[in-house]
Amino acid sequence: MNPVAACAEFAATLPHAARIASIHDEAEDTRTFVLRLAPPVPALDAACPGQFVMLSLLGYGEAAFTLAHLPRAGAASGTVTLTVRRVGALTRALFACEVGRPAGVRGPFGRGFPVDGADRPTIYVAGGCGLAPLRSAIDGQLRMRPAGTPVAVLYGARTPQSRILRASLADWRARPDVALFETVEDAAPGWRGRTGVVTGHVAEAVATVRAERAALCGPPGMLREAAAALGAAGLPPDAIHVALERYMKCGTGLCGHCYVNDRYVCRDGPVFSYAELLARPDAFGAGEAPRA
Repeated sequence: MNPVAACAEFAATLPHAARIASIHDEAEDTRTFVLRLAPPVPALDAACPGQFVMLSLLGYGEAAFTLAHLPRAGAASGTVTLTVRRVGALTRALFACEVGRPAGVRGPFGRGFPVDGADRPTIYVAGGCGLAPLRSAIDGQLRMRPAGTPVAVLYGARTPQSRILRASLADWRARPDVALFETVEDAAPGWRGRTGVVTGHVAEAVATVRAERAALCGPPGMLREAAAALGAAGLPPDAIHVALERYMKCGTGLCGHCYVNDRYVCRDGPVFSYAELLARPDAFGAGEAPRA
């Protein structure tokens, strides 16, 4: 590699300077952080749903977070939006930050959800914080689809109080051509929605919009069962796209922490078709990310 190309490749691995512009509580242990980059980064403005960034805090290291809202789906240019659950040292430090705190952002990395096919009836299936990576995919299709193209959103949470992105849920619920299915595992007094796990409602949601394709994000066990349920409802494996979660230390396929059979989740994913995953038995096994 010539020196100019080597310098360019090295520069691409350096974090972009950012500051926390806003913080919004989603649930007791989940917040949405909007970071503003100075100046804006064209590659991040052009990021696709399902891609991720490496967020760094001085003194605490860095960790991977999937982008939760994108300029292509309505977010402001020059911003990075992350919906974060507090689970480990770095996320605890992030939750202690105030607006204005500096941070670093590397990315975007990986392969996201397909951005074509907005004219195809689609079902989005999310569990817990898995709704955040799907938000821009949903909003992007709603912005680009031909009028009347049906969309279903199937979202499951542990309790009514643990649901995230409630403003987006309310917006989707108000649209006549979006079928929103919300379910909780532990219903609280006053909850009027569905109960039970997400997979118990897949067949109904698929039939409601006559879905031709699907996008999934959530805990590994849910992904496995939901993908199988979508297949049983008639969707072909190559029309089901699944976002895997693994420990992504570098974001570029160098460290090997996110290896799944013969693929790196950070570089070849994190979004894969179900057809790809059926040939890779490690995809739905153990391998959840450590607590960042």
